[in-house]
Amino acid sequence: MKDLYYKIPINYKRITEGQDLRKVTLEESLAQYISLVITTIFGEYRYDTEFGTAIWDADFNLLSNVNQLKDKIKESVFEKVKKYEKRMTITDVSLAIGEDTIEYNPNIRIKKRLDIVVYGVIKKTNEPYYYKSSYYLAPFSFK
Repeated sequence: MKDLYYKIPINYKRITEGQDLRKVTLEESLAQYISLVITTIFGEYRYDTEFGTAIWDADFNLLSNVNQLKDKIKESVFEKVKKYEKRMTITDVSLAIGEDTIEYNPNIRIKKRLDIVVYGVIKKTNEPYYYKSSYYLAPFSFK
């Protein structure tokens, strides 16, 4: 059981029906958990109010200095993934802020986009690993 990783969110209906849960690779499990850390609001997980990142604190603070915003989020992602993801050694986090034009008929909106890459080494295999994903701010959402 030690090397079994399950897809999240867990499908409890499958359990109650006596079916197996969907299993994922170590790399997929790392990606799921890193995404969970990044997208969790401080205080959302009641057993550890520090679980999560500062992205939510900056979500609607788009008028502040972009470099300060970028540094705050980058530092938060690095520190929190390093603290909570014990299966890998985090070596770096890169973060870019961009804009996308999104059409909602008949309106057009410009949204800030965060491109986050977490670099590290998987402890079990000593292989390099990176997680890459994009998120929109105001309101916070997945790309």
